[in-house]
Amino acid sequence: MFTSRRPAIFGHALCCALGLLLLSPAVHAQGWKDAPAYSKDRAADVLRRSVFFMPLFGATYPEKFEVLLQTLPPNTLRGVVIYNHGCGGQWGWETTVAQFLYRQGFAVITPEFPTRLDNQLGCAGSTEEESRRSGAQKAREGIYQAINPARLAARGDDIQEVVRWLKARTRKPILIGGHSEGCRATYALHTTDEQVVGGICVKQGLQDNYEHTWRWNTDKPMWQSLEENDPWVMWGANTIHTVGFERKFSQRPGNLTVVRVPGRTHDPLNHADERNSLTVWLNQRVPDGLVPGANGFNYETVLPKIQQRLGEGR
Repeated sequence: MFTSRRPAIFGHALCCALGLLLLSPAVHAQGWKDAPAYSKDRAADVLRRSVFFMPLFGATYPEKFEVLLQTLPPNTLRGVVIYNHGCGGQWGWETTVAQFLYRQGFAVITPEFPTRLDNQLGCAGSTEEESRRSGAQKAREGIYQAINPARLAARGDDIQEVVRWLKARTRKPILIGGHSEGCRATYALHTTDEQVVGGICVKQGLQDNYEHTWRWNTDKPMWQSLEENDPWVMWGANTIHTVGFERKFSQRPGNLTVVRVPGRTHDPLNHADERNSLTVWLNQRVPDGLVPGANGFNYETVLPKIQQRLGEGR
């Protein structure tokens, strides 16, 4: 089950001073700041705001995904990853990561959060400089940025709705993950659901001023990647060695895997060590691996079911 997301959960948590690059270190601590976009009922249309990926087929649409979820051979589909985008919304990075995952045998659902009614991006711009400036401004406002626990809780509502939908359709293992702000949305979520078998945090850390947003259940294994000079993660005095999740997993160190790679790109899974480490971790979490030569099937056999499912929506 998932626990409630009431503001009181965060109200007693320590809120450290915001230390974003481009901001004054004297900015006050961040509290819960609600907005109409964060209303729990806005999660109801998350499937309409999501892109679906399936092994063998790549990007697809909900009706086809739903039929294939029930009909793909066991050695074709290992589990489902709910993968969450960063502060700039969904774009090419999510496709790149989804391709990696579905070639590993995982279906992928990528919810888009900014298109909730009345919502805004956490950062915006066509260049890194513009995006960082925009992100800093959002942080000063304290509403439409991941420093706000209300925003992460709303992203959690979207994730929970996708989990609920999946659990009604499959018993396959579910993993929850994301890149940048999507990583923060992952570690801000608390679940004891046995079908959720782990979390994937791609190129994001836990700075001191985000401690109040951490709610991940450390009984659930977590994989984290960090880039040595990531401009979105290494702020001020923070280094790659101070933003790992080790302190959160101090009682369960075996449940955390951290890989550190060189670079300053912020690009998810662009380094071979990152991909290799995640592959090993996925094989540990979901040992029902792919069987070479056993992954194809006759698509024509499921066409009637897909056609029927599409007809139901007319």
